[in-house]
Amino acid sequence: MARNVYFSHGTRSEKHLLEDILIEAMKIYGHDTYYIPRKIIQMDSILNEDFLSQFDKAFKIEMYVESIDGFEGDGKLVSKFGLEIRDQITVVVSRRRWNGLIGKFGYTENSARPREGDLIYFPMTAGLFEIKWVEDKQPFFQLNNTPTFKLTCELYEYGNQNINTGVPEVDIVQQVSSQVWRAYVEFLNNEIHTLDEFCTITLPSGITGSAKFLSVAQYTNMTAASFGSLVFDDGQYHSITVGTTFTGQESGSVSTVTQLIDLSDGDVMTFPNDYVAQNSTFGIQGNNFIDFSEDNVFGEPFDF
Repeated sequence: MARNVYFSHGTRSEKHLLEDILIEAMKIYGHDTYYIPRKIIQMDSILNEDFLSQFDKAFKIEMYVESIDGFEGDGKLVSKFGLEIRDQITVVVSRRRWNGLIGKFGYTENSARPREGDLIYFPMTAGLFEIKWVEDKQPFFQLNNTPTFKLTCELYEYGNQNINTGVPEVDIVQQVSSQVWRAYVEFLNNEIHTLDEFCTITLPSGITGSAKFLSVAQYTNMTAASFGSLVFDDGQYHSITVGTTFTGQESGSVSTVTQLIDLSDGDVMTFPNDYVAQNSTFGIQGNNFIDFSEDNVFGEPFDF
Protein backbone atom coordinates (compact mmCIF):
# COMPACT_ATOMS: atom_id res chain seq x y z
CA MET A 1 0.00 0.00 0.00
CA ALA A 2 1.33 3.43 -0.91
CA ARG A 3 2.06 6.15 1.62
CA ASN A 4 -0.83 8.29 2.87
CA VAL A 5 -0.79 11.40 0.65
CA TYR A 6 -2.47 13.53 3.32
CA PHE A 7 0.62 13.51 5.54
CA SER A 8 3.75 15.35 4.47
CA HIS A 9 7.37 14.52 5.30
CA GLY A 10 8.12 18.20 5.65
CA THR A 11 6.77 21.39 4.17
CA ARG A 12 8.93 24.29 3.08
CA SER A 13 8.00 26.27 6.18
CA GLU A 14 8.90 23.32 8.44
CA LYS A 15 12.28 22.94 6.75
CA HIS A 16 13.03 26.65 7.16
CA LEU A 17 11.94 26.51 10.81
CA LEU A 18 14.28 23.59 11.49
CA GLU A 19 17.17 25.41 9.81
CA ASP A 20 16.44 28.59 11.79
CA ILE A 21 16.49 26.64 15.05
CA LEU A 22 19.77 24.92 14.15
CA ILE A 23 21.41 28.20 13.15
CA GLU A 24 20.26 29.87 16.36
CA ALA A 25 21.57 26.95 18.42
CA MET A 26 24.96 27.14 16.69
CA LYS A 27 25.15 30.87 17.34
CA ILE A 28 24.51 30.19 21.04
CA TYR A 29 26.49 27.01 21.68
CA GLY A 30 28.95 27.11 18.79
CA HIS A 31 32.29 28.82 18.26
CA ASP A 32 33.47 31.39 15.75
CA THR A 33 35.90 29.78 13.31
CA TYR A 34 37.68 30.71 10.10
CA TYR A 35 36.99 28.57 7.04
CA ILE A 36 40.05 28.65 4.75
CA PRO A 37 39.55 27.22 1.23
CA ARG A 38 42.47 25.60 -0.54
CA LYS A 39 43.60 26.88 -3.92
CA ILE A 40 45.54 24.30 -5.95
CA ILE A 41 48.45 25.87 -7.84
CA GLN A 42 49.96 22.74 -9.38
CA MET A 43 48.34 19.33 -9.66
CA ASP A 44 50.11 15.99 -9.87
CA SER A 45 48.21 14.30 -12.70
CA ILE A 46 49.76 10.91 -11.92
CA LEU A 47 48.97 10.66 -8.21
CA ASN A 48 45.95 12.98 -8.52
CA GLU A 49 47.04 15.16 -5.60
CA ASP A 50 48.12 18.75 -5.17
CA PHE A 51 51.79 19.32 -5.80
CA LEU A 52 51.59 22.89 -4.55
CA SER A 53 48.68 24.77 -3.01
CA GLN A 54 48.05 28.02 -1.19
CA PHE A 55 45.50 29.52 1.17
CA ASP A 56 44.69 33.17 0.50
CA LYS A 57 41.14 33.63 1.87
CA ALA A 58 39.47 33.19 5.25
CA PHE A 59 35.73 33.32 5.99
CA LYS A 60 34.43 33.74 9.53
CA ILE A 61 31.53 31.41 10.38
CA GLU A 62 30.07 29.78 13.46
CA MET A 63 30.37 26.02 13.95
CA TYR A 64 29.18 23.61 16.62
CA VAL A 65 31.83 21.31 18.10
CA GLU A 66 30.38 17.81 18.35
CA SER A 67 33.49 16.38 20.03
CA ILE A 68 32.52 17.66 23.48
CA ASP A 69 34.68 15.14 25.37
CA GLY A 70 37.94 16.29 23.80
CA PHE A 71 39.96 15.46 20.74
CA GLU A 72 39.29 12.21 18.91
CA GLY A 73 41.49 10.26 16.52
CA ASP A 74 44.73 8.40 17.27
CA GLY A 75 46.08 11.18 19.47
CA LYS A 76 49.83 11.26 20.03
CA LEU A 77 51.88 8.48 18.45
CA VAL A 78 55.61 7.77 18.58
CA SER A 79 56.59 6.24 15.25
CA LYS A 80 59.88 5.63 13.48
CA PHE A 81 59.53 9.16 12.08
CA GLY A 82 59.21 10.72 15.53
CA LEU A 83 56.26 12.13 17.44
CA GLU A 84 53.05 12.41 15.43
CA ILE A 85 49.95 14.21 16.70
CA ARG A 86 46.75 12.98 15.06
CA ASP A 87 44.10 14.84 17.00
CA GLN A 88 40.70 14.88 15.30
CA ILE A 89 37.65 17.00 15.86
CA THR A 90 34.10 16.80 14.47
CA VAL A 91 32.16 20.01 13.84
CA VAL A 92 28.74 20.81 12.41
CA VAL A 93 27.97 23.81 10.21
CA SER A 94 24.67 24.99 8.78
CA ARG A 95 24.27 24.31 5.07
CA ARG A 96 22.39 27.59 4.54
CA ARG A 97 25.01 29.62 6.43
CA TRP A 98 27.88 27.95 4.58
CA ASN A 99 26.31 28.56 1.17
CA GLY A 100 25.50 32.17 2.07
CA LEU A 101 28.90 33.12 3.50
CA ILE A 102 31.29 30.88 1.57
CA GLY A 103 29.80 28.66 -1.13
CA LYS A 104 28.23 31.46 -3.15
CA PHE A 105 31.67 32.90 -3.90
CA GLY A 106 32.43 29.83 -6.02
CA TYR A 107 36.01 29.49 -4.88
CA THR A 108 36.28 26.02 -6.49
CA GLU A 109 34.79 24.33 -9.52
CA ASN A 110 32.36 22.50 -7.23
CA SER A 111 31.52 24.62 -4.20
CA ALA A 112 28.17 23.07 -3.35
CA ARG A 113 29.66 21.84 -0.09
CA PRO A 114 32.85 22.15 1.99
CA ARG A 115 35.78 20.39 0.38
CA GLU A 116 38.29 17.93 1.78
CA GLY A 117 41.67 19.61 2.01
CA ASP A 118 40.28 22.97 3.12
CA LEU A 119 41.32 24.28 6.54
CA ILE A 120 39.44 25.42 9.63
CA TYR A 121 41.06 27.62 12.27
CA PHE A 122 39.72 27.44 15.84
CA PRO A 123 40.68 30.55 17.85
CA MET A 124 39.53 28.71 21.00
CA THR A 125 42.42 26.21 20.76
CA ALA A 126 44.60 28.24 18.37
CA GLY A 127 44.59 25.13 16.20
CA LEU A 128 44.55 24.75 12.44
CA PHE A 129 42.65 21.68 11.22
CA GLU A 130 42.34 20.07 7.80
CA ILE A 131 39.00 18.70 6.61
CA LYS A 132 39.37 14.97 6.02
CA TRP A 133 35.74 14.01 5.38
CA VAL A 134 32.48 15.85 4.73
CA GLU A 135 29.28 14.08 5.75
CA ASP A 136 26.35 15.74 3.99
CA LYS A 137 23.59 13.21 4.69
CA GLN A 138 23.18 13.43 8.48
CA PRO A 139 20.58 13.72 9.84
CA PHE A 140 19.23 11.42 7.16
CA PHE A 141 16.42 13.33 5.37
CA GLN A 142 14.14 13.75 8.41
CA LEU A 143 12.20 16.45 6.59
CA ASN A 144 13.32 15.43 3.12
CA ASN A 145 16.35 17.67 3.46
CA THR A 146 19.81 17.74 5.06
CA PRO A 147 20.28 21.13 6.76
CA THR A 148 23.85 20.64 8.03
CA PHE A 149 27.33 19.49 7.08
CA LYS A 150 29.32 17.38 9.50
CA LEU A 151 33.06 17.89 9.08
CA THR A 152 35.67 15.44 10.36
CA CYS A 153 38.92 17.37 10.75
CA GLU A 154 42.47 16.44 11.73
CA LEU A 155 45.22 18.66 13.08
CA TYR A 156 46.88 20.23 10.06
CA GLU A 157 50.40 19.15 9.16
CA TYR A 158 52.03 22.08 7.43
CA GLY A 159 53.76 21.22 4.15
CA ASN A 160 55.35 24.50 3.05
CA GLN A 161 52.20 25.93 1.46
CA ASN A 162 51.75 29.67 1.03
CA ILE A 163 49.35 31.07 3.64
CA ASN A 164 48.25 34.66 3.20
CA THR A 165 44.66 34.98 4.44
CA GLY A 166 44.88 38.37 6.10
CA VAL A 167 44.20 36.85 9.53
CA PRO A 168 47.44 37.34 11.54
CA GLU A 169 46.98 34.32 13.82
CA VAL A 170 46.54 32.10 10.76
CA ASP A 171 49.29 33.58 8.59
CA ILE A 172 51.86 33.21 11.38
CA VAL A 173 51.76 29.43 10.80
CA GLN A 174 53.87 29.79 7.66
CA GLN A 175 56.47 31.95 9.38
CA VAL A 176 57.00 29.63 12.36
CA SER A 177 56.54 26.26 10.64
CA SER A 178 57.89 26.44 7.10
CA GLN A 179 61.19 24.91 6.05
CA VAL A 180 62.31 28.06 4.34
CA TRP A 181 64.86 28.78 1.65
CA ARG A 182 67.79 30.64 3.18
CA ALA A 183 70.49 32.66 1.47
CA TYR A 184 72.79 35.59 2.08
CA VAL A 185 71.58 38.52 0.01
CA GLU A 186 72.53 42.08 -0.78
CA PHE A 187 69.72 44.64 -0.95
CA LEU A 188 69.87 47.33 -3.61
CA ASN A 189 70.00 50.78 -1.94
CA ASN A 190 69.39 49.01 1.41
CA GLU A 191 65.65 48.84 0.71
CA ILE A 192 64.41 45.65 2.39
CA HIS A 193 61.40 43.68 1.12
CA THR A 194 58.11 44.16 2.91
CA LEU A 195 57.37 41.31 5.32
CA ASP A 196 55.05 38.65 3.83
CA GLU A 197 55.09 40.17 0.35
CA PHE A 198 55.58 38.03 -2.74
CA CYS A 199 58.80 38.50 -4.65
CA THR A 200 59.48 37.79 -8.30
CA ILE A 201 62.39 35.38 -8.73
CA THR A 202 64.76 35.74 -11.65
CA LEU A 203 67.41 33.06 -12.06
CA PRO A 204 70.66 33.84 -13.91
CA SER A 205 69.33 31.61 -16.71
CA GLY A 206 66.34 33.95 -17.14
CA ILE A 207 63.73 31.61 -15.66
CA THR A 208 61.23 33.48 -13.47
CA GLY A 209 59.00 32.53 -10.57
CA SER A 210 57.75 33.81 -7.22
CA ALA A 211 58.25 33.25 -3.50
CA LYS A 212 57.02 34.81 -0.29
CA PHE A 213 59.49 36.88 1.74
CA LEU A 214 59.32 35.70 5.35
CA SER A 215 62.14 37.25 7.38
CA VAL A 216 65.54 38.89 7.39
CA ALA A 217 68.41 38.74 9.89
CA GLN A 218 71.64 40.71 10.08
CA TYR A 219 74.90 38.88 10.80
CA THR A 220 78.51 40.02 10.72
CA ASN A 221 78.79 41.96 7.46
CA MET A 222 76.13 39.73 5.90
CA THR A 223 72.34 39.71 5.61
CA ALA A 224 70.39 36.44 5.59
CA ALA A 225 66.90 36.34 4.05
CA SER A 226 64.24 33.63 4.31
CA PHE A 227 61.75 32.82 1.54
CA GLY A 228 58.82 30.43 1.35
CA SER A 229 58.05 27.84 -1.32
CA LEU A 230 59.57 28.56 -4.71
CA VAL A 231 57.11 28.44 -7.61
CA PHE A 232 58.46 28.82 -11.13
CA ASP A 233 56.48 29.86 -14.18
CA ASP A 234 57.54 26.85 -16.26
CA GLY A 235 56.18 24.45 -13.63
CA GLN A 236 59.58 22.79 -13.15
CA TYR A 237 61.80 22.53 -10.09
CA HIS A 238 64.86 24.82 -10.00
CA SER A 239 67.50 25.57 -7.38
CA ILE A 240 68.48 29.04 -6.28
CA THR A 241 72.01 29.96 -7.31
CA VAL A 242 74.36 32.87 -6.70
CA GLY A 243 73.21 35.83 -8.78
CA THR A 244 69.49 35.07 -8.42
CA THR A 245 67.45 38.24 -7.84
CA PHE A 246 64.27 38.78 -5.82
CA THR A 247 62.07 41.77 -6.66
CA GLY A 248 59.34 42.76 -4.21
CA GLN A 249 55.98 42.91 -5.96
CA GLU A 250 54.74 45.57 -3.50
CA SER A 251 57.85 47.38 -2.29
CA GLY A 252 59.79 47.16 -5.55
CA SER A 253 63.01 46.48 -3.61
CA VAL A 254 65.59 44.20 -5.19
CA SER A 255 67.91 41.71 -3.52
CA THR A 256 70.64 39.57 -5.04
CA VAL A 257 71.86 36.23 -3.70
CA THR A 258 75.56 36.50 -2.84
CA GLN A 259 76.01 33.18 -1.03
CA LEU A 260 73.89 30.12 -0.41
CA ILE A 261 73.19 28.77 3.08
CA ASP A 262 73.52 25.00 3.33
CA LEU A 263 74.10 22.30 5.93
CA SER A 264 77.70 23.37 6.41
CA ASP A 265 76.42 26.58 8.04
CA GLY A 266 74.86 24.62 10.92
CA ASP A 267 71.33 23.64 11.90
CA VAL A 268 70.44 26.99 13.48
CA MET A 269 71.25 28.90 10.29
CA THR A 270 69.75 26.33 7.93
CA PHE A 271 66.57 25.51 9.87
CA PRO A 272 65.63 28.60 11.92
CA ASN A 273 62.09 27.33 12.53
CA ASP A 274 63.09 23.86 13.75
CA TYR A 275 65.02 24.04 17.01
CA VAL A 276 65.46 20.25 17.18
CA ALA A 277 66.84 19.81 13.66
CA GLN A 278 70.10 17.86 13.53
CA ASN A 279 70.53 17.51 9.77
CA SER A 280 73.81 19.40 9.74
CA THR A 281 75.18 17.54 12.76
CA PHE A 282 74.37 14.12 11.29
CA GLY A 283 75.73 15.16 7.90
CA ILE A 284 79.06 16.36 9.27
CA GLN A 285 79.55 13.34 11.53
CA GLY A 286 78.38 10.96 8.82
CA ASN A 287 80.99 12.25 6.40
CA ASN A 288 83.56 10.26 8.41
CA PHE A 289 82.14 6.97 7.14
CA ILE A 290 79.48 7.76 4.47
CA ASP A 291 80.10 9.38 1.09
CA PHE A 292 77.13 11.72 0.67
CA SER A 293 78.42 12.99 -2.68
CA GLU A 294 77.37 9.78 -4.44
CA ASP A 295 74.63 10.49 -6.98
CA ASN A 296 73.43 6.87 -7.00
CA VAL A 297 71.74 6.47 -3.61
CA PHE A 298 71.63 2.68 -4.12
CA GLY A 299 75.40 2.47 -4.45
CA GLU A 300 77.67 1.48 -7.30
CA PRO A 301 76.35 -1.23 -9.62
CA PHE A 302 77.86 -4.68 -9.25
CA ASP A 303 80.71 -5.47 -11.61
CA PHE A 304 80.32 -9.09 -12.72
